[in-house]
Amino acid sequence: MLPKLYINGFSCLRGDATSEDLAPFVEVRKLRRAEQISKNVLLCAFRALEQAKLKDGPRADLAISLAMGAGALESTLKFMDSIIEDGDELSSPTAFASSVHNSTALFLSMFLGIHGPCVVTGQLDASFAGALLTAQQFLAKGMCQQVLVTLAEDVNPLLTEQLQKDSSLFDPFIYQPQSPAKRVAGALICSAKPTPTTQFVLDSVQLLCTDDISSQSQPQLPVRSCAHSVLLLDKYLQQNAPFTMHEQFAGTILNIEGKPYVLA
Repeated sequence: MLPKLYINGFSCLRGDATSEDLAPFVEVRKLRRAEQISKNVLLCAFRALEQAKLKDGPRADLAISLAMGAGALESTLKFMDSIIEDGDELSSPTAFASSVHNSTALFLSMFLGIHGPCVVTGQLDASFAGALLTAQQFLAKGMCQQVLVTLAEDVNPLLTEQLQKDSSLFDPFIYQPQSPAKRVAGALICSAKPTPTTQFVLDSVQLLCTDDISSQSQPQLPVRSCAHSVLLLDKYLQQNAPFTMHEQFAGTILNIEGKPYVLA
């Protein structure tokens, strides 16, 4: 049986992290070559770790479960452009390295000093749900004491450009295409038992299959893929009351039951 998830720290970011945001946690000059999507999720991770009163590394008792639905889209396009312009042999190795999903997890591990198990989930809309289920498996098997569950989603510049020309082009896969798109990031520190910093508890996390593709949940922002899940969870946590979160995508349903944690 999978354990409950006790949330000991949580942070959600809409838009991009600035140098001023990151300065209290890290020497900003070390991030000069980092992709924006990685800097966004790093900021969320720092804030969540601070709430949980966990110092950054080196530590092997902390795991990483990262959700990236579509990956680093800007880097992917840069890499593809370099192939088109310069050919396979002269394509950009930097853009390629940044384009793969695992590069963001490596970035977090390096800057936070986390040496525990690490899994990246890339299941489009279902990625955040997959990351939570992975965290439960880590904890159930005793592979770590706590898990840093993170989400990072990029904005596809090419897609944004095309949507400005025709907002119905990708319906129903792009929500609210008439509004400016934003990057989204999030981070949770989860454990199987409460700690002195526990704020909430997720009693149940379920990912179900469905053949219904006509009643998808409508996000608050024109986000892509799994980013909306962390925005919706943030909304419920901000209310500081028991909640049932239901989110439906094409082919999957995510159900989460949670409540504020009260020390017994």
